Parts: sequence; C-alpha cells; structure tokens
Amino acid sequence: MQVSFTATTVCTATGFNITPSSRRSIFRVAQTRYGPINPPAHSAADDPENWSRWDTPGRTIYGCATPTGALVEVLEYIRPDPPAVLIAELFDDVSYDDELTLAEQIARELPAHGAMPYRSISRGWREARSLYELHLPHHGWFVNIAGAQSISTLTAQLGSTLLAECNIDQLTISELTSSAPNLRRLTTGIATWIRDHVILFDGQLPHGIVYPSKWGTSLGDNYAVWLRRTDDGTGSDDVDMIEASTLGRHTKPLVEAAALRGMKVF
Repeated sequence: MQVSFTATTVCTATGFNITPSSRRSIFRVAQTRYGPINPPAHSAADDPENWSRWDTPGRTIYGCATPTGALVEVLEYIRPDPPAVLIAELFDDVSYDDELTLAEQIARELPAHGAMPYRSISRGWREARSLYELHLPHHGWFVNIAGAQSISTLTAQLGSTLLAECNIDQLTISELTSSAPNLRRLTTGIATWIRDHVILFDGQLPHGIVYPSKWGTSLGDNYAVWLRRTDDGTGSDDVDMIEASTLGRHTKPLVEAAALRGMKVF
C-alpha cells in the first residue's frame, strides 16, 4: 500500500503546493450512528477553538491514507487522565513532602477495584464507532498545507493579519500541526481563507487540505475534506464509501494504533 502522496505540483495561479484527488482511498473513523459522511455543520458564529484543525463554517470530514493513521488521530481525543495536581493541594491530611499527584494515586488504585487503567480504549468507545474506507473525488485538488511553497504563500498572504492575531512570529510546520488551543484559531482561519478565496489554476476550488500527522510521517497523509455541495445545497459531494468495518478488540489497525499511543484496548 502506498501511504504518502506528498505533492510535487505547485499551482501556477496561487503558489500553493497541491495534491491531486484522483479517486484516492482514505480511511475515516466516525460514530456509526452518524455514518461516514455526516459530520456536524459549523456556523461562522461558533468559537473555532472548539473545532478540529482544518474546520471551516460548514461541514468537514477527516481521513488518513492508512487505517492505523486514522485511528491514531482520533485516539488523541480520548483524554482519561485527570489534571496533574498534587494530592497535598487537595487534601489537608497529606504532607507537602508527598509529591504524588492525584492522577498517580488514582492510577495505583484502579486495578484493585477492577477498573480500566488510564490510557485505555473502552469497549463502549469501540462499539460506538466504525472504520470506513472512502473514495475521494475523481477530479480536483487538495492544498498540501505543509509544502514549502504553501507555507511561503500563506505567510505572504496572511502574515500581517492572522499570524499577528495568533501572536506568532513565523509560520512553520510546527504551528500547523500543534494541538495548542491558541493555534486552533490559526489553522481554522487558514482553512476558512483557503476555502473562501482560493481558486486554482484550472478554475476549480480545492476540495480541502492534505497535511502530515504530528505523530509521524509513516502513518500516511491526512485529509480534511470540505463538503461544499452539501453545505451549498447543490447536490451530494463526490465522496463514496467503499467499506465499513467494526472495531473489534483485536482489529489489527486498532492494536497498532493503541501500541503507538501507549494505550490498552478493552
């Protein structure tokens, strides 16, 4: 399986690195009750700090070139650990010499009570979701946001406004892949600007963004797909489901993703 589709094409009209859609296959993890291509729609009045990285007003679906990569991305949002607060700050009968945190103390006690340890993927989480394989549109392009020309173009176009608003001096791959809350306004702002203003050399609008995983390039490229036709009410978007799979405890991509993230599957 080919896992990386790094673009070498530069759009002559915009200066962005672009990757052809070409009916590529991607994998997406989504709650089964919603299906593979039915994400919630965002309003321009919503707070983008609560959005995913390349969301814009409207609907966006995410996927990865590999099933393991798709799972690694969504496992980030399982946050079972409580804050790292010292027990001494919470309880009067604990000495300040005790440097144990609340999270560490709970982690010690969980096995004795038959509970799942931290960093666990529960059965309920698995059974509520499916792994979907999707076909991207036949024609058109994605903006490769991590390309050198793309970063240069964004800096030239948005450097005096969006970058200043987000209090960063320069735009690099580090900012584009960071999960820091203050940078979510940066990435969604970039995505919204590209969706609303960029017309490519062939007169087409980009389908979305292709970007690297912050967890490692061997996981394959990630795709954020904007469902323009659905949002505009002009028809269905050219994204089709190939196959849906359940997430069993021993599903190979899930086991691989859990191992990469240091998690246990139940």
